[in-house]
Amino acid sequence: MAWHSKRHNIKHRKAAQDSKKAKIYAKVAKVIQMAAEAGDNPALNPTLDAAIKKGKQAGLSKDVIQKAIDKWAGNDTWEKLMEIFYEWYGPSGVALYIKCVTPNTNRSSASVRTILSKYGGNMWDPGSVGRQFAEKGEIFVSGKIKIEKIKWKEVETVLPLDSDEFEMEVMETEAEDYEIVDDIARILTSRENFMATVNHFEQNWRKIEQSDLSYIAENTIALDTKWEEKLETIIEMLEDDEDVDTVWHNAE
Repeated sequence: MAWHSKRHNIKHRKAAQDSKKAKIYAKVAKVIQMAAEAGDNPALNPTLDAAIKKGKQAGLSKDVIQKAIDKWAGNDTWEKLMEIFYEWYGPSGVALYIKCVTPNTNRSSASVRTILSKYGGNMWDPGSVGRQFAEKGEIFVSGKIKIEKIKWKEVETVLPLDSDEFEMEVMETEAEDYEIVDDIARILTSRENFMATVNHFEQNWRKIEQSDLSYIAENTIALDTKWEEKLETIIEMLEDDEDVDTVWHNAE
């Protein structure tokens, strides 16, 4: 299986995230806060456990993560966060599946519609676009973590990924598929096996660059250079919005 998109290259995504850390932190904190509504103990709440792992991968400190959990558990805010999806078909057959985490669906709807209205296409009813995407666990893994003591300090390094060794580790899981590109492995799982697979790689001291439940297009389309650039701009504009959590698309 090829990469779902060049925009899913983890190195590209991390570079983009590094330039927008404050917004990334705020968005991930909202995901943690919303997950905590089902219980503030990650051992009993798998959704919260996954959200906390996502927070750590994004670079959130323990204090920021705990604050996000306490914000809901302490009931010190009147805002109730909701997860809502918007679906759009654009020119050239481009389909976008957009997840927002927001306390105000009217605000998020207006923002998303304003951005997309500049590029034509139409918003569609729930399920019209979403049925073209399959929910999968998506995990980006690099080399093995090595911790050494240097001058009484623990220093973490990441050893290069050994493809043969890694293949053996993947075979021990219920992963559906994987591919290695530029020393980064991308693993796909079912929703049910997602967290078990993440935990497996953590227990094997793998450096997990990013892990989340994603919506993967079952069929992709090729775009010309002009529309590739437009799509890149659309995604960047959407991801700059405070309510937009993730944008998926069907481009190659």
